[in-house]
Amino acid sequence: MMTHCRPLSGPHAPSTRDLSLVAARRYWSLTRSFAINDIRTRYVGSLMGFFWAVVQPLIELVTYTFVFTVILLVRFEDHYDTWTNALYLFCGMVAWLSISESLSRSVNVVRENAHLIKKMRFPASVLCGYVVLSEGFSSLIRFALLFGAALLVGQGLSLHALLFLPVLALQLLFTLGLAMLLATTQVYFKDTQHLLGPVLMIWMFITPIFYPASLFPRQFSPLLMLNPLSHLIGIYRELILNHVFPQWGSLVIFSTMALTTFLLGAVTFARHSRRFPDLV
Repeated sequence: MMTHCRPLSGPHAPSTRDLSLVAARRYWSLTRSFAINDIRTRYVGSLMGFFWAVVQPLIELVTYTFVFTVILLVRFEDHYDTWTNALYLFCGMVAWLSISESLSRSVNVVRENAHLIKKMRFPASVLCGYVVLSEGFSSLIRFALLFGAALLVGQGLSLHALLFLPVLALQLLFTLGLAMLLATTQVYFKDTQHLLGPVLMIWMFITPIFYPASLFPRQFSPLLMLNPLSHLIGIYRELILNHVFPQWGSLVIFSTMALTTFLLGAVTFARHSRRFPDLV
């Protein structure tokens, strides 16, 4: 006698929501494991890794401060001294370094891990996720340096500085969306990684990192308004250095851009990831 097997139903059957939660937990666990391993490789596995995570941004800060503040005499405000200008420079650099390094590492991450994508049922989005999460850890190190410098040579910190954490979360979502878009494009167009360098350089100099937004030419002000990094850096400076709540307009604009970019990147990556094993 043949017994017909029916799918499990009733109260004990796993719902679509349960399966989604299991998938989300598996994705997060895998992403976290990859990020921890990456952090260990960069900082723990290397004798000078953690040291350079601190020293490198400080060297860049000293260089840019000397060039823009001492030589070019750029001032964020007329009454600011060299130390205050250095803090404003560093605050902009913290956000920029996290995003630029995440994108530079993510653009080719799918091709570099082709062996994982081809040989097993591996969620490819984990690859972009762990890079962004690992760079987020580096951002926390830089923010710690910024907070220490604000206490030592600046005007201290206020409770507003605690709000940098939700802003950082939005920044990571924005970066992850861009990372997934770039990684997908790189699978189809191998020159994407070569074009990224010049694009990042242009993006850096049209963002008010090394100069105040007031110096941006008025005829190009729409470019400044459409630049998500100009809003992000302004938000960080208001919270950490000016001790005030940022303008609602900047918060709404950057939050909208971050969520839209993340959704666009996630949808694009999900649609094309099935073809990755055949293309990498």
